[in-house]
Amino acid sequence: MDATSMKRVMYPITRGETVGDIYYATITDNSVDRQNEIVDPDGVDIKNFLLNGPVLYGHAYQGIESIPVGKMVSLSLVHENERKKWDAGFVFQGDDVTPLISAVHKSWERGFLNAVSIGFLAKEYDGNTITKSELLEFSIVPVPANPMALRLNGFTDAEVKALGVDVTPETLIADLEAMVVTKEGRVLSTKNRDLISQCVSSLSALLEATDTSPAGAGQPEPDDWLTRAYKSILNNKT
Repeated sequence: MDATSMKRVMYPITRGETVGDIYYATITDNSVDRQNEIVDPDGVDIKNFLLNGPVLYGHAYQGIESIPVGKMVSLSLVHENERKKWDAGFVFQGDDVTPLISAVHKSWERGFLNAVSIGFLAKEYDGNTITKSELLEFSIVPVPANPMALRLNGFTDAEVKALGVDVTPETLIADLEAMVVTKEGRVLSTKNRDLISQCVSSLSALLEATDTSPAGAGQPEPDDWLTRAYKSILNNKT
């Protein structure tokens, strides 16, 4: 997909420290849902949701089951050609809060729960299209009203280009080294620290080999530097 056909508006949540892994999902888009309705992403009011950002299970609003299983940490409105969608990043609560949170967290990590659904107030309609609405929450669910509201596995190359992010070996090395500095002594395990250090060493070796190898020397290398980085990491594993 041509990166110029995509627009993304980010709404990050920065209050407090993010704990644990961040997961990503498309929480709604402009597809016709199973109620034969369309929620127009451009008409979704997120102002109040950004103040709270609850992630629930099954749209439970009362009782112990309504304790959020997680919280939203980022939200983005994305236009991909004719498709419009909201993508969210979120983290789970600790598994020690309730058995339900533990079950939902583990089921998401293991790939048995893969879908989400928005809870909202419909404000205005145009036929079967909800043109204006207020987002209240989004929930992890077994079966979503919108079939396209599913987990995401990261950015595509086109999305990275559309965001204007220049991903190079140098930027990856800088990001990995910054991760060690900011996380060391808090949540970064020794195993993960060693892995990051190994990645930095492999990428540095890749850069050095690229700078010093004469053109045409040896076997032809893949054009994709990420492929070369991956091979370099594999070759340096102990």
